[in-house]
Amino acid sequence: MRKIFLLLLFFASFASAGFYFDFTLSPVIRHLDAIHTTSQSQYPNYNDEYLGYNGIGGLVSTRFGGLIKGVVAIYGNIELEITKGDVNGWNKKERSLSVSGKRPGSAFFGMGPGVTVYPFFKSTESIQNFYISTSMNIEIGSGGDIGLLGGNYRFETGYLWQSSERFYSGIAIGADILTTTDLDTHIKDEKGYSIWIGFKFIRK
Repeated sequence: MRKIFLLLLFFASFASAGFYFDFTLSPVIRHLDAIHTTSQSQYPNYNDEYLGYNGIGGLVSTRFGGLIKGVVAIYGNIELEITKGDVNGWNKKERSLSVSGKRPGSAFFGMGPGVTVYPFFKSTESIQNFYISTSMNIEIGSGGDIGLLGGNYRFETGYLWQSSERFYSGIAIGADILTTTDLDTHIKDEKGYSIWIGFKFIRK
């Protein structure tokens, strides 16, 4: 019942909302890590080992939704992140051989709901264009043998400059916390994070 109520509230909010579009393009730093386990019955002399990935690349994000009274934007988020980097831990030698000397990469595609708030919208000062946002996405992707399916919580803040009546551009700074699962039962405790700073374009 609670889920149905929240869903109805979400759609009802657009009855009094204006169209909202948000596009972000930025460089990103991605970190992933996990634990590679070893069967003690088969390899009694081996312990669990660290598995890691660090990469640099790009992030693109698009959001479509509604803006309620100029203060709160509710939307659906689509994002794609691609990086190139290095692995470390137990798989470093194996990965360097398997990719024939090329640097390993990561790619994550995500979709989910999000909210952006303009807390100083009613201010007459330039601070009215300051915003904070968060989104929760289902993620598909991997990097350095870590990941397959998971989810992330993305946090972002920034400042916008008005270029016309409804169009804005600005700077976005953000980070995410990522958790994933893998079909490989020998890999566990998969997690990661990313940080970025980039360009944002908004229509509201």
